[in-house]
Amino acid sequence: MKNLRIVQKMALGYLLLVLLPIIVFGGYLYNQFYMDVMSEYSEGKQKLVIQAGDGFRSSLNQVESIHALFLNNQQLIDYLSGFYHSELQHVYNYLKDIRPLFMYAQSRDNEISSIKLYKTMPEVHSVVGELEDLDQLDDKPLAQLNEVNVDEGVWLRRSEAETSALPNLSYYQRVYNNSYTKPLAVLEIVTTDSLLRNFLKAVDVNQNMLVLIMQEGEAVYHSDGIELDDEQTASLLAMAEESDRGYAYLRKQRTLVNTLSIPELSTTFYFFSQMDEVFVNIRTKMFILALSLVVSLVVLTGVYYAMASSLVRRILGLAKHMRQVDESKLTYYEVGKSNDEIDFLTRSYNSLVHRIDELLNTVHKAELMKKEADYLVLQAQIKPHFLYNTLESIRMLAEINNDQEVVDATYTFGRLLRYTLNSGENETMLQHEIDNVRHYLDMHKLRMLDRLQFSIQVLANIDHIRCPRFILQPLVENCIQHGIGRSRKRGVIDIVIRREEAELVIMIADNGPGMPEERLAVIRGVLGNELDRQALQTENSGYGLYNVSERIRAFYGGHTSLHIDSREGEGTVYTLKLTEPER
Repeated sequence: MKNLRIVQKMALGYLLLVLLPIIVFGGYLYNQFYMDVMSEYSEGKQKLVIQAGDGFRSSLNQVESIHALFLNNQQLIDYLSGFYHSELQHVYNYLKDIRPLFMYAQSRDNEISSIKLYKTMPEVHSVVGELEDLDQLDDKPLAQLNEVNVDEGVWLRRSEAETSALPNLSYYQRVYNNSYTKPLAVLEIVTTDSLLRNFLKAVDVNQNMLVLIMQEGEAVYHSDGIELDDEQTASLLAMAEESDRGYAYLRKQRTLVNTLSIPELSTTFYFFSQMDEVFVNIRTKMFILALSLVVSLVVLTGVYYAMASSLVRRILGLAKHMRQVDESKLTYYEVGKSNDEIDFLTRSYNSLVHRIDELLNTVHKAELMKKEADYLVLQAQIKPHFLYNTLESIRMLAEINNDQEVVDATYTFGRLLRYTLNSGENETMLQHEIDNVRHYLDMHKLRMLDRLQFSIQVLANIDHIRCPRFILQPLVENCIQHGIGRSRKRGVIDIVIRREEAELVIMIADNGPGMPEERLAVIRGVLGNELDRQALQTENSGYGLYNVSERIRAFYGGHTSLHIDSREGEGTVYTLKLTEPER
């Protein structure tokens, strides 16, 4: 070793310390890689099967949900209970209420072939294809329904078809009267084979994947190429059933089988995948890759030795420069003419220095802007206080002059102004909102005198109830501007707050001229999000009602709503129904 040159020592050390360990551990890592890929592929396939199974169950649940449409339809229950006696009543009510139910139920799902009811009462009129006597139904669904609870249904295979064709599934469930004491009919929902076909499509069943469907230990469908009496197939099925992972892999035959059980159908799906297509080129590619790596490592060793010294010098120069840099000394490092990683690091370092310099300037500017913003905020606070103090001075002068009307008007206007200019939170206590409306009405009464009368009745405890600011004033403003303000008679505004079960009801009514039915329909359509809110915009009105409706919905949620009732010549009533949010 002493007599060997440094290049020879590096080559020998490279072979003993790098190449030989790579060859030894390469085989081990290849085997681990193979098993890991196989495990990930199998688990991924099983997850795909489970995900598709969830979608399949969702489709089954969607079909089962049709039963609720029939069970909760009172007209259908009355019809099946023999509520109608004459033939004319039967025909009229069937065409009016029952036939649309069948049409709607079948249009909900393209995977439904037909929907039929088998009635238990002979006196109820039959309709071919939709409503027939119970004795027309097979005994098997009835026997299965007798073994389940009253609120459960059963899935059955439609026919004993050959195993080469996908079976059609049918769902059966009883329809009872309102008290669940008497069965009125049996609902039959027949699906097409697309229910299973879409499920198999979601699993990506193709020429490289075969499927076997077993129901209660009997094969009801299998793809071409599956031999049920084959010993390998039997062993795979046994391994899959015993596995707690839902899949099994036979490495010798390179076959993967994934399973999925659907208890609702008493059915198990087995998906066979041939793995040769997945791993056929792995060994060849690994061998070519390993050979290329060996050749590349040998060649690059000499190149590395030649380049090492120059690379190290450039790296050390950059590191030395970086040690000398601090906050007070941000200098760039000269970039070379090449485009290798070291020059990339150098450019990145220079970009970092440039960015740090920009951030330092930004922080300095931000501090100056913060100081200016604080000053503007202080100015904004001075203006409202100046207004409040000025109004208070006017009120004191009025008291000195013993002018009580000016005192009351100034006090009320000050309270109204303070509530309006308050820059705090966007919500307040409902009592404060009511006080603000009272002040608002007091100010209008100063102008309208006896032409305006109002009353506010609080018939419920509202001490703990919060609400958005300004949800009542726009409604009161509508009463004055579009209601009593356009009438010559004495205007009356009544505000009543009461509780109805879990809802707090606020009614604001006026005795103004009301509004036309066309305008009322437009407003209701916009509030119900059936029309565009641009329809509300007129010459004298805008989006006030829409904004109130949307704000209370966003704040309270639930069944919160704004209702408007009005008739021409009889006034308008605004009703807020608030459901208190959980806090």
